[in-house]
Amino acid sequence: MQLSWDHIRTFHSVASHGSLLAASRHLGLTQPTVGRHIDLLEERLGFTLFTRGREGMRLTDKGSDLVATAGDMLGTAADFE
Repeated sequence: MQLSWDHIRTFHSVASHGSLLAASRHLGLTQPTVGRHIDLLEERLGFTLFTRGREGMRLTDKGSDLVATAGDMLGTAADFE
């Protein structure tokens, strides 16, 4: 299974906004959909991207390693458009 661009975009939004709810509002998706995207991406990658807690979603070390790359991908996609 290939990585989904939508899942990467969702990952970046959650990392930027700090919660599934805020990311869902930004992306125009439901909160359960955003959570599913993160779960599927983590499953595909084979590691956890976030720790979930009352204070929201915090990037793990591996998640932090990928967030800049996801941002670069968003910038490249915007340039393409």
